[in-house]
Amino acid sequence: MMNNNMMMNNNMMNNNMYNMNMMNMMNNPNNMMYMNNMNYNMNYMVNMMNMQNMLKTMQMMGNQNQNTTLSRLQKEYMLCNQDTDLNQIGCTFGLENEGNMFQWKVSMIGPQGTPYQNGIFTISVFFPPNYPANGAEFRFKNRIYHLNVDWRERDQYGNPGNGHICLSSLNEWRSTGKVKSKPGYGVKQALFDIFCLFYNQGIESPYDDNIAAQYRDNKDEFNRIAREWTQKYAQ
Repeated sequence: MMNNNMMMNNNMMNNNMYNMNMMNMMNNPNNMMYMNNMNYNMNYMVNMMNMQNMLKTMQMMGNQNQNTTLSRLQKEYMLCNQDTDLNQIGCTFGLENEGNMFQWKVSMIGPQGTPYQNGIFTISVFFPPNYPANGAEFRFKNRIYHLNVDWRERDQYGNPGNGHICLSSLNEWRSTGKVKSKPGYGVKQALFDIFCLFYNQGIESPYDDNIAAQYRDNKDEFNRIAREWTQKYAQ
């Protein structure tokens, strides 16, 4: 019994001493500054750990999304290669760089009865990492004399043409991942829209106003130059 009382007294004394030490530390400005720094450092470490965990989670989600996109592109690439409709208009498919499924190259033959006939035109297709939430971008790799393909010497900012295609369906698909007027729009539909450009010149949205004026006022001269470019750049 006596030992128990002694232990209780010792515990009380220890608690009192601890409380007194804490009060002394709090009353001492230097000690308070030290404690505040300790609390700040602890909060900083906790915040850093939370941020690292969040970045790891985002990276994992990004990898999962990219794997999903890659699987979809592999499937679409195989289907496009086997598509009889695309084969009939002379489309063949390859990759810009071996193993990079996000950049395709599509060869397309200019149809008979147009200034582009028998020309072999190569189109680069760039897929974004979040495909199909956003659609692909299409550019002609070789020069083509066409109102809706940007092969100007220089634009208003001094930049040379890059083969960009001005087509409302492509622009809408690229920015929103869908085309309101064409449900189920995808690579196949986009390539058919591009193929139709061989037959049609969108004079309402030309890249070069001078070429548009030539097409409107002197179509024979326009067709002559288009044939000349086809023989020079697409053979």
